[in-house]
Amino acid sequence: MRVATDIGGTFTDVVTLDGHGICGWKVLSTPKRPDRAVTQTIRTLPAIASFSHGTTVATNALLERKGARVALVTTRGFKDLLYIARQKRPRLYDFDCARSQPVVDHNLCFEIPERLAPDGTVILPLSQTHVDTLANNIMEAGAEAVAICLLFSYKNPAHEIVLEKTFRNKGLPVSRSSEIIPEFREFERASTTSINAFVHPIVSAYAEKIRKALHQAEGPSDYDIMKSGGGVATSGEIHPVEMVLSGPAGGVSGGVLLGRLMGRQNLTTFDMGGTSADFSAIVDNTPLWTDEGDIDGLPIRIPILDITTIGAGGGSMAWIDQGGALRVGPQSAGSDPGPACYDRGGTLPTVTDSNLLSGLLDPGSFSATAITLNPDKASQAFGPLAASAGLTVEESLLGVRSVVNANMLRGIRRATVEKGIDVRDCTLLAFGGAGPLHAAELARALGIREVLVPPMAGMFSALGILLSDVRLDFGETLLLPWDTRRRKAVDRILNRFKEKAVRSLKRQGVNLKNVQFRPVLDLRFEGQSFHLSVPYTKETDMVESFHQAFKRRYGYALDQDAPVEVVAVRLSATASRGPVALPRVEETNPSPPIDQRKVLLSSGWHLAPVYKRKQLWRSFGTPGPVVIEDEGCTVFVPPECEVFMEENSCLKIEVR
Repeated sequence: MRVATDIGGTFTDVVTLDGHGICGWKVLSTPKRPDRAVTQTIRTLPAIASFSHGTTVATNALLERKGARVALVTTRGFKDLLYIARQKRPRLYDFDCARSQPVVDHNLCFEIPERLAPDGTVILPLSQTHVDTLANNIMEAGAEAVAICLLFSYKNPAHEIVLEKTFRNKGLPVSRSSEIIPEFREFERASTTSINAFVHPIVSAYAEKIRKALHQAEGPSDYDIMKSGGGVATSGEIHPVEMVLSGPAGGVSGGVLLGRLMGRQNLTTFDMGGTSADFSAIVDNTPLWTDEGDIDGLPIRIPILDITTIGAGGGSMAWIDQGGALRVGPQSAGSDPGPACYDRGGTLPTVTDSNLLSGLLDPGSFSATAITLNPDKASQAFGPLAASAGLTVEESLLGVRSVVNANMLRGIRRATVEKGIDVRDCTLLAFGGAGPLHAAELARALGIREVLVPPMAGMFSALGILLSDVRLDFGETLLLPWDTRRRKAVDRILNRFKEKAVRSLKRQGVNLKNVQFRPVLDLRFEGQSFHLSVPYTKETDMVESFHQAFKRRYGYALDQDAPVEVVAVRLSATASRGPVALPRVEETNPSPPIDQRKVLLSSGWHLAPVYKRKQLWRSFGTPGPVVIEDEGCTVFVPPECEVFMEENSCLKIEVR
C-alpha cells in the first residue's frame, strides 16, 4: 500500500493506492498537534510500503513566529543585513506601513572577521581562535540554531564549512548558505538561510514523530515529503525551507500529471479548502516557477512553484466592516471550532454556512469526518449578519458567495493575467473541498470555457503528492557575460550537479534508469536586475532562446545585439516512482438522480437534481443547475452550463 497525506487548516486528506485501486478520505486536522492527525491515520493502515506527506508545519511556524532562537553569523560589517533589507516598501503609498520583522533578533546577529573576493579568493583568512570565541558567545546568548551567511561564500564555501563544523560540535543545528542557496544577492540568501534555521528544530521534531509512527506500524524506515518546488524527496534529503509551500504544491503537481493524461496543455489550478484558496498556472504542461518568493513578507530564494494564496476557504468568516460593507475572510473558523453548522461551538457565519443554507451542500456532506452539518446553527449565525447589513437572509447568503467569489477572481488574475497569461486560453482545474462548488461561476466571470473536476477532487493535493516524481533541484551563481566559450564552465557545473543528484537518488533507493535531467540557465540583459530561466542544451542558441522568452514574457523585443549575461546555472533531476493511473469510469447503466434539491441563485430558488459521482456512467451528461456529490467535495453546475463525464473519471463542465 502506498499512502499520501496532506495537512490543511481544517481537514487532513488521506489517499491510498494498493491492488484494489485508489481510495481517499478526510479526517479533521489537529492544529495544536499537527502530527497527531497523521500519526493516528498511520496506525490504522496495514502494510504501508511507501508514505508521502505534504505539510504546513514549516509555514505555520514561520507565520506564527514559533520557531527556534536563531543566531545569524555574517562577515564583519554585515550583521545588520536582515534589518537594512531592500529599499522596498510593502505598500508604496502607505506612510504607516512596516516591513515584516526578520526571524533573527538583532541581539543575535554576530560578525566574524574574514573576507573573500567576488571570485572566491581569500582576502582575510578565518582564524580558528575567532571561530571558537564566536561559538562560545553564541552559546551564552541562548541560541537554539545558527544560520551562516558569509560574503561571496557561494564562490568559496571554505570559511562557512569551518564555522559549521565548530557549531555542530557544540550540538547546535546549523544552516549554511553555501549549501542551501549558493547564489548571489546577500539579503535574500541571508533571509532564506535564517528561515531554514528558524523552522529546522520544529520541522525535525515533527518529522521524527511521523518516522516513529511509521516504524511502530512496521512501515518504511523513511518517507517522502512534498517540496515547495514540486516533486518529493525523502525527509533526510530535504531542507526545511523547501517545505514552506509543501501542501499547495501537491495540487499543482497533480495538475501537471492530469493535464498530460487529458491532453490539456494550459491549466489554471484552483484549490479551495477550508482555510484558503490557492491558484497557479500550467503553460505548455509546465508549471510556473519562481525563485523570488516570499512568505509573510520575508524573501525565500529557492525554486518554488508560483502559487498565489488568499484567505478564502469554506471556513472564511463573513463580517461587516466599519463602512458597512460585507467582507469575507481572511479570518477562518478552521476546524476548531469550525463553521457554525459544524455545531462544535462556532457562532460566526462562514462560506460553508452560506453554501449549506443555499442548498448547495447536504447536511450529510461531511459525514465521513463524523460531522453532520446543522442548518439551524447556520441560520442562527446568519441572522445577526443580515440584520447588521440591512439585508434579508437570502440576500446575505448570495452576498457572501458573491464577495468570496470576487476575492478569488482577484487571486486568479494575480496568478495568471498579471503574469502575461490569457486565462481564456486555459482550462480551470478545480479541486479541494470547496473548489468545485465555486469553479463554474468563476470560469464564467473570467471567460473560461471549460472546467475540469478531477477524480477524488476533495483529496486531489494528496493524490498529487502520492503520484509525484522524486525531484531534486540545484543552482549556482555564475554572473558572467554569455558567449559560446561559457559552455565549458556551464557544463562543468552541470556535471557536478548530476553527480550530486545521482548520489542522493541512490540514497533514496531510486532506479536511476528513470531519471531525467533538465538544465536551465538564468539569463538577463546586462544592466537588468531580473532574469528569465531558459532551458539549456549544448546545441541551443541561448541568446536567441532568451530573446524569444523575453518577448513572450514582456510583449516586445530589445536590440538583438544587446549583451546577454548568464546569472545562474540550474539543474532539476526527476525520477518517476511508478506508473501513473487514475480511477476508471465503471460501465454502468444510466440511473435517475438520487434526489432533487432547491438551490438559491441570484434569480431565486431553483430545483436541481442531485447525483452521486460514483454512480455516474461513461456517457453521462446533463445541463445545469445540477449538484453532484463526491467523496470529500460537492460539484455545482449552474444554469447555462453543462456537465459531462470524461475519461480518467474527470467531470468536464462546459461554460456558455
